[in-house]
Amino acid sequence: MSKKESTALSRPNIVFVMADQLAAAFVGCYGSGVDSTPTLDRLAGEGIRFGRCYAHVPVCAPNRATIFTGRSADQHGIVTNNLLLTTDNLTFPQVLQRNGYRTGGFGKFHFTSMLQPLPGSFDYLGFDESVPTEDPKLGPWLDWIEREHPEHYETALAVTWPMPYAQAYGKDRRDLTEAMKKAREKILKPLTDASEWYCMYPSPLPSELHQTTYITDLSLDFMRRHLDEHAGRPFCTFVSYVDPHDPYDPPKPYDTMFDPDAMPDPIPMNGPEHESSILERSRDFPGFREISRNKEVLKKLRALYHGSIRFIDDQIARLVTFLQEQGQLDNTIIVFTTDHGDMMGDHGLITKGVKHYDKGIRCPLIVRGPEIRRGATDRLTSSLDFFPTICEWAEAECKPPLEGKSFAGSCRAEGADDGWETVTVNAPLGPPEGSVRSIITSDGWRFTIYDEDGQGEMFDLREDPEERSNLYHIAQWRDKRLELHERHARAYMQSSHVYQHRNLPPREL
Repeated sequence: MSKKESTALSRPNIVFVMADQLAAAFVGCYGSGVDSTPTLDRLAGEGIRFGRCYAHVPVCAPNRATIFTGRSADQHGIVTNNLLLTTDNLTFPQVLQRNGYRTGGFGKFHFTSMLQPLPGSFDYLGFDESVPTEDPKLGPWLDWIEREHPEHYETALAVTWPMPYAQAYGKDRRDLTEAMKKAREKILKPLTDASEWYCMYPSPLPSELHQTTYITDLSLDFMRRHLDEHAGRPFCTFVSYVDPHDPYDPPKPYDTMFDPDAMPDPIPMNGPEHESSILERSRDFPGFREISRNKEVLKKLRALYHGSIRFIDDQIARLVTFLQEQGQLDNTIIVFTTDHGDMMGDHGLITKGVKHYDKGIRCPLIVRGPEIRRGATDRLTSSLDFFPTICEWAEAECKPPLEGKSFAGSCRAEGADDGWETVTVNAPLGPPEGSVRSIITSDGWRFTIYDEDGQGEMFDLREDPEERSNLYHIAQWRDKRLELHERHARAYMQSSHVYQHRNLPPREL
């Protein structure tokens, strides 16, 4: 047995679970008030819950690239969706591979354009095995339905994303597009017609054929085979769910599991005075402006959203049960987080991006495993921090230039490592939404600059956690505004002080 193999026996497995577009505030242990996350709440009770984890970029592809590379968006280059994460960015799965781990990834990666065919695998980013399935649902999942469950193929076609995404599929575009149109008209249109908003409806697919179940099945199969065939090595499994991302369409029985009347009310809109034109334009998410002030519809939307969350939570329970049955639970670090949040009607807004309110940017971060203490921490944490943390857990030397700070010490003992004094939250999307750059400070401020029109927001999160009182233009807060402007400028200079991996001379990593 090699030295690498022998040392691997003592290192923990890592199961890294990610949901898409789920804010911390919608998880029970973060105070959601809705019983949609019993498994996550139990994991938090058996481990540690980070209360102040923020998305570096509250958009899918950029933030996922940051989590995987430990670099900010202006360094790895993924500043919006549908760009390619290139191989001159080192990823944490590559580091783990080189240090004896077998790596598997299943579900949503978002490292390529949705307008092009999904790659067969992500081995070039450090995965021994991987199966992608993403928002449009075209590719491996749809092929699996056609092959294994042909009686549900028409229904599956109805819920896939139509053109221009259909052009990314390897089959005849004309035939596929026509079949999609017919399926959507027959199966999906009656559901959307019966809803107050086209983006919220019950999924016509049974739960056992849903992407969420498919992703779990793939992950379980990888871990099962690993334990049978590679018992002497640790594994890292990336389990990445597409939901509860819009459309808000949980399958039965999750579509009726939660009572809309029991949903907490959304936070009302702030006054229009001094609101950025960028934020106002973001309300033009198709059809949402018409329902944005309708509390009853928003509560129905939230009930469906929590249905999707509970569906994911039940699938995470399957992962935990498997690890327990295999005797691996106490040798496995389970991490749960999300790429960003969803406004869910707060302040008259939906989804993510330029909306840097709490529901859009604060993510759950729960860790459970060997030597992980029980409790909670308000350590200020960023998406940049996952790469060095995972490498530390794996006892993998972390040589590439990184911007993040490991939070592994905070998982072992309170105050064992320093968090950030200031984290950056970016939405450098450019037209039509415009660029938005925020900082969150350790002493409880959120400070935002809208580049297009020079408007700003300044919230004291300790006194005003719902961000109802914008202090940016109030004269008596001038000195604090100037201080936060300076901290903002310093924070955004930091990434340029860390050299690029692509520019390093050849060396052993």
